[in-house]
Amino acid sequence: MARISFAGGGYCLSKCGVESFSDSLRRDMHHFGVQVSIIEPGFFTTAVTNLECIEKDLQRLWDRLSPEVRESYGQKYYEKYVQVQRFSMNVLCDSDLSKVTDCMEHALTARHARTRYAAGWDAKLFWIPLSYMPTILADFLLSALLPKPSQSVR
Repeated sequence: MARISFAGGGYCLSKCGVESFSDSLRRDMHHFGVQVSIIEPGFFTTAVTNLECIEKDLQRLWDRLSPEVRESYGQKYYEKYVQVQRFSMNVLCDSDLSKVTDCMEHALTARHARTRYAAGWDAKLFWIPLSYMPTILADFLLSALLPKPSQSVR
């Protein structure tokens, strides 16, 4: 998911940063015979994807907004955003972390490790293909999933 940013905040930013650093490191270390592989996981069930924590944090952030900002987004925006999070965590999250650790093991032990590994069905079938689509199409697909603010001009 580091190839495409689907939501604001530090999560996508940090994944993009790690991927960029790893890609640069991969090129730099190649000269010394060191191979660097990048693991690109989709959603997995972890503490970061704990729905109860996500919903509490969203409510806390929503409550801290000024009335003007809350009004510009609207209560329906917040409610739909929470629904999208529920869908994402309940449908996309895979509980089998061995899909990630198997990629890590292969990257560390294979004679010819891959440059990139996609872990999880959503990474392989949605996020990575989405990242190769024209921006206008990727934006359209993501906007179909995410709510619009009540005072949106588009």
